[in-house]
Amino acid sequence: MGRPAKKDVLEVTAEEIAGVRSEVEKSDLSPRSKAILLTLIEEIVSIKRTQQEKQAELQRIRRMLENSSEKRSQENAEGKKKTPAKNHGRLAADAYRPSKTIPHSHTMLKAGQQCPECEHGTLQQIEPGKVIRLIGHSPFDAELHQQEKLRCGGCGQIFTAELPAEIRDEKADASANAVVAFFRFGMGIPHYRLAAIQRAMGVPLPASTQYEMVELLWTQVVPVFKMLLQMAAGWPLMFVDDTPAKILEFLKDREDRKEAGERVGIFSTAIVARNAGREIHLFFTGRKHAGENLGELLKHRDPDSSPPIQMSDALSRNVPKDYLTIVALCLVHGRRNFIDCENAFPDESAYVIERIGQVYKNERHIRREGMDDQQRLEYHQAHSRKPMDEIKAYAEMKLANKSVEPNDILGQAFQYMLKYWSGLTKFLEVPGAPIDNNEAERLIKRFILYRKNSLFYKTENGAKVGDCLMSLIQTCIAADENPVEYLTVLQRNSRHVAKNPQLWMPWTYRNTLRSIGPAATPVAENLEQSSVG
Repeated sequence: MGRPAKKDVLEVTAEEIAGVRSEVEKSDLSPRSKAILLTLIEEIVSIKRTQQEKQAELQRIRRMLENSSEKRSQENAEGKKKTPAKNHGRLAADAYRPSKTIPHSHTMLKAGQQCPECEHGTLQQIEPGKVIRLIGHSPFDAELHQQEKLRCGGCGQIFTAELPAEIRDEKADASANAVVAFFRFGMGIPHYRLAAIQRAMGVPLPASTQYEMVELLWTQVVPVFKMLLQMAAGWPLMFVDDTPAKILEFLKDREDRKEAGERVGIFSTAIVARNAGREIHLFFTGRKHAGENLGELLKHRDPDSSPPIQMSDALSRNVPKDYLTIVALCLVHGRRNFIDCENAFPDESAYVIERIGQVYKNERHIRREGMDDQQRLEYHQAHSRKPMDEIKAYAEMKLANKSVEPNDILGQAFQYMLKYWSGLTKFLEVPGAPIDNNEAERLIKRFILYRKNSLFYKTENGAKVGDCLMSLIQTCIAADENPVEYLTVLQRNSRHVAKNPQLWMPWTYRNTLRSIGPAATPVAENLEQSSVG
């Protein structure tokens, strides 16, 4: 027996459903029959809405599994095939920072000799060829310092050789402290896992020792972190996002706080402050929401300065209560709602998605041309206002003529755009206002990596240590500097750092090292001799 033929699906608009309801109510049917029919109509609408919501949820899960937040066709807004991105081949030798450079001289020839090929020209020295060879070893090496001991054969007195002060007073080198911090707060590797690696490599490094090393490092670099907070507070643009976190110490009074009606949630906030091409990356973990953490940061801001631009999603908890900010909202969040209902409403979703695609095409052009904030604003006003106005008019039309249910996923997507229209289009009104919150969302993933691997902070103080070191590491990476080398330099020059932390930013510390000359403690040669490089 064959499968039954698939029945055609009848597409019905919200306006048509309302008309059917009205006809039933005006009909000559008995009150009982009217009630049954109206109930059936409501049940069918409810089932359809639930089906659409489930489809949207499956779409979100599918995107997560595909590791693509917004998987789209390979055609852009003009219908042209996307060309592969450049600079995605093998890494050049200059991309590496080798710990050791080994020269290889020609075995038969030297500069100044006659060319053996033409027997006429003279050989000249040119840029050497470069070949990278990778060497594997343990993340940490152990140095054995043997103190010579002499004993008197007559009285038995023992005389022991003196150790240098840095070896006598410190069990671990500053570079080792920096590597432990980078593994934990830069890569999310928990102390117990690193301890297992080191035990297998023959250089034991217990988890308790690692925390002592991290805590010592923190005490020496915290002045720079505090200076980063002051600098970031005065910068004109801030991206903000947060995610759930866990601090074990806070879980002890969770039930008591819940009964008292107090907040029990724990969050980690990521803030990216940007100014003139530089970025400061900050983390704050505790009971405060993103807006409250941003408000704490803005306490350091000059009250007479103009309000900063704040980019975030539309959650009200992201906006500080006591400080004025220019709130720009993430256009990607609005677009994502239409991605979720693309299967259920392909035509309506495509209309919005294609026009947002035009805005991003304009943004890419702006970046290629290197426009400043004012030029960018004028370009978007000339080329992006039209597609955005079309989206608004389309949403208003669909909701006004009741061709979509206000409470279904498409209606909610349209209402989201209209409700937050001012924030979503701030890039059309304010110079420098971004169009999305991708910067903060990328940064918050660094904490999510930590959370997936290390799971939690044990105490509130441990969270403060982690926030400080994670902020320094990510700010250093944003400045294209080596975070291990940077943290090592800060430790070896801790007295200078404590006096003038503003001179030891990731983008200024190299100049500071050169300016203080012999008083500075260099790091490069130590890194070359260890496994840290």
